[in-house]
Amino acid sequence: MAETAADVISPTRILDHIKVLSSDEFEGRGPGTLGEEKTVAYLIEQFKAAGATPGHPNGDWVQNVPLVGIRSTPSWGFEGCASALKLNAPDEYVAWTTQVKPQVEIKASDLVFVGYGVVAPEYGWDDYKGLDVKGKTLVMLINDPAIADPKDASKLDGQLDKNMFKGRAMTYYGRWTYKYEIAAAKGAVGAIIIHETGPAAYPYDVVRNNGVGENMTLKPTDGNAGDVPMRSWIREDKARELLKACGQDFDALKSASLSKDFRLY
Repeated sequence: MAETAADVISPTRILDHIKVLSSDEFEGRGPGTLGEEKTVAYLIEQFKAAGATPGHPNGDWVQNVPLVGIRSTPSWGFEGCASALKLNAPDEYVAWTTQVKPQVEIKASDLVFVGYGVVAPEYGWDDYKGLDVKGKTLVMLINDPAIADPKDASKLDGQLDKNMFKGRAMTYYGRWTYKYEIAAAKGAVGAIIIHETGPAAYPYDVVRNNGVGENMTLKPTDGNAGDVPMRSWIREDKARELLKACGQDFDALKSASLSKDFRLY
């Protein structure tokens, strides 16, 4: 059986499918678009060719899933130390919401730098340490804390401690989805992730392209009322400007965030 599977499933065949689905003909494969219809038709065709049968109880190949599309047009303004800073979306930041409502407005919300924004009991890690951030807008780093191997602590770019957040293997704590989820759990009204190409593993252009246009989510019964109202990314250079305007240094804050003793700023 394994040999038969190896004959059918090969790197070449997989690459061929990727080339087809990523071609211009499929128009990005976005939900609710002609590209989605073409993609579903192609997949059904391939399943049929492989001898598969429909899995839906009614005999269909597909299952209808109710979705809602949200198109966000963000506008930011700062007060106090950063009042002179003007940012342009989507080239310098992106912001959107998953809450199903005509408008999401955040006023007079303090910005709080929370390091990596992680609460990981199994690693003895808590970036909040009991402090109340309800109603705040959190500014946080992407990925997990990059903890140096204690056997080679002098080389941060070298070996990482595999006993802390699995070393270089990103845990769920490092994912952008977790960042927004913990922000919601803490009662924050906004979460801004600082984009760094290395830790994110993709350039800002990816964030930019995903932050424009319509975002799709499962159609909720509660309008996603429990989600953090604003999800956002900011370009690293602009985050540095924002922090500098308020008397903080990005590199110093990031370094401090690599300690369990880190305190909110």
